[in-house]
Amino acid sequence: MLLLALALTGCDPAAPEAVTTALSPRAALVRLSVDLRGVHPTEEELAAIEANPDLYDAYVDRYLEDPRYAARMREVFNLRFLTRTGDTYFDREEAGLDAVPEGAVGDSIGDEPLRLLTYILENDLPYGYIVTADHTVADPILAQMWDLDREPGEGWTVAGWRDGRPAAGLLSMTTVWQRYPSMGGNANRHRANAISRMLLCDDYLSRPIVLDRAAVDLLTVDPENAIATTASCQSCHSTLDPLAGTLFGFFHYDNAESLDDAIAYRPENEEAWRDYSGKEPGYFGRPTAGLVELGENIANDPRFAECAVRTVWEGFSQRTYTDEDWAELTALRDTYDAEGGRLTPVVRALVTSAAYRAGEVSDADLDDRLATVRVVSPAQLASVVEDLTTYRWDFDGRQALTTNDIGMPVLAGGVDSRYVTVPSYTPSIGLAFVQERLAQAAARHVAEHDLADGRTDGAILLKYVTAADTPASAPDAFEAQIRHLYLRITGAPLAAEATEPAALAALWTELMKVEDSPTAAWAGVVSAVLRDPAVLFY
Repeated sequence: MLLLALALTGCDPAAPEAVTTALSPRAALVRLSVDLRGVHPTEEELAAIEANPDLYDAYVDRYLEDPRYAARMREVFNLRFLTRTGDTYFDREEAGLDAVPEGAVGDSIGDEPLRLLTYILENDLPYGYIVTADHTVADPILAQMWDLDREPGEGWTVAGWRDGRPAAGLLSMTTVWQRYPSMGGNANRHRANAISRMLLCDDYLSRPIVLDRAAVDLLTVDPENAIATTASCQSCHSTLDPLAGTLFGFFHYDNAESLDDAIAYRPENEEAWRDYSGKEPGYFGRPTAGLVELGENIANDPRFAECAVRTVWEGFSQRTYTDEDWAELTALRDTYDAEGGRLTPVVRALVTSAAYRAGEVSDADLDDRLATVRVVSPAQLASVVEDLTTYRWDFDGRQALTTNDIGMPVLAGGVDSRYVTVPSYTPSIGLAFVQERLAQAAARHVAEHDLADGRTDGAILLKYVTAADTPASAPDAFEAQIRHLYLRITGAPLAAEATEPAALAALWTELMKVEDSPTAAWAGVVSAVLRDPAVLFY
């Protein structure tokens, strides 16, 4: 195997000799910008890198400092955390949030661990801070919902818990344990597996288990005895149950009578593991004295570092890790370790690799696994189109393609973080349908704005034509306008002999025959360009 050979020889697994054709400078910058910022580069940026491809690394550094980079990282890490469900878990009126739309409350709740990730990125902290922080972060909505002590300021600020719970970042968040609840005999095992899956990339539920008939019968009668005495059960529970034993301060839903009851941490319940599994709290053979020690153990676990790197790699490469990718991830893991466990250097190493910028690869095995064409996520599609057109596709004030519980992201290949938890990177009818409807709405927005009588601000896209122009009266303006649309929307100039200007001028003429409206005609033309495959694939 090529990657194995490279690993054994110490070579870069993304070395240029594995690449037959690299992306053009323009295409590489489009990929970089869409991945790190969720928008296309400007024509000035594209022209600059086309003239000097060596500017690529400078653009990497610039885009990593862009505020939109944090938003992209939140999207990537939600695929691991899966907290963006839109759920409020309780009646928001109990928290005095009657006047706040339910969707806004659900959005704030789901973002809590991801906003702590943003805090880590903005303050250049090691990723391990996510399980060792002595605080959380909150906006005013979340602070009121979970009764947090929040520092003043706009947006998301540092916040603390009023109930005196042990502070261990994500491990102490009410949001996380509402997303991953545990009732009755489950005894925090669901939560322990959530920790393992989110932070170690190890899902106990994916492990193969073989049970004989006697064990199955015993499980239905005395499950705790079956778990304790069956070897197949113990293959997981010997480590799962001690991990679960650390979380009993959150385990009290059977007698919670109010929101305050349900979200409170109860130190008196910390010893309740004795009544369930009987397994003393621990971390893979090492006793732990609570959440703080649990967080420290996780942060120092090599699997935690590997999972962080894998999350970044899978999110930006649109690949699912296999054993054949070991050498590639090892190189990124070396960067993670050398840079003190910080994530941004890992992202930088990934996007500057030859594999990332590959248009084609020579090795058949690698070609089967390496995505040389990316597909926009629903959030990327929304932000690309909004940046191009200023149009936001909202339902009741919430973005259609970034609000998971609305359902639109799943139709476009995304996740809802509860029932659909793995994105699809395969083009689908649903994605094409979403692109069509979004293109139509955004194009109408552009045409109405740019052709409005008395407009005083600049045009969004229609910079070369007016409402009075026709293909017959202003052929040069039509030609220039349609070429500009393609250049701005796709990032690639049309060839001199391209047929698109004539075809879309003809489309404009036909649409005028139907509605006798320059606005409607130009909306149709802009919509057609917004449906170009280059908007979906990068």
